[in-house]
Amino acid sequence: MDDSRWERFARGEGCPLDAPRPGSNDYWDFVVSLSVSSLCLSKNQTYRGHCQLIFDPRHVARVDQLSAVEWNALSADLFKAQAAIMRAVGADHLNVESLGNLVPHVHWHIVPRYRSDPRWGSPIWLTSLDDMSDTRACLQGNSERSWSSWRRRVPACNAGFPPSPRLRWTAEALAEAG
Repeated sequence: MDDSRWERFARGEGCPLDAPRPGSNDYWDFVVSLSVSSLCLSKNQTYRGHCQLIFDPRHVARVDQLSAVEWNALSADLFKAQAAIMRAVGADHLNVESLGNLVPHVHWHIVPRYRSDPRWGSPIWLTSLDDMSDTRACLQGNSERSWSSWRRRVPACNAGFPPSPRLRWTAEALAEAG
């Protein structure tokens, strides 16, 4: 990304994470709105359950630009989202990262990690998005067996577990984490 584009995004000019934003695009599917953020499921699911938690009320490039009230609310949203994602995917570990190097808007990558994942023990960002295996099909209901497996492992999400790219399981798990 060139510097002038990054600087425009940092000022909030054309920032792709500013609300309102599409519920679905090439990068994510909207899952649920929380108190000051939206949880979105990343389309690339190399790390099964990878989501982004995006700050909604206004454009903010860095966390130090949040008020104390906003930070507390975003922290509570992040806590709930992490608990729901872990309950839903049963990962071995969870990475939570806020970068802003490409899109300077406060958002968190919540990345479930598995001992079997391609970069276990290392940051995921050493592999470019294009080089990551894309496993989103199993999360989008293309494999009933994978959904059944999730239903068995996440009893709280059994009821009405839809084969949907928006994954209402996360919304249900968030309500339970409340």
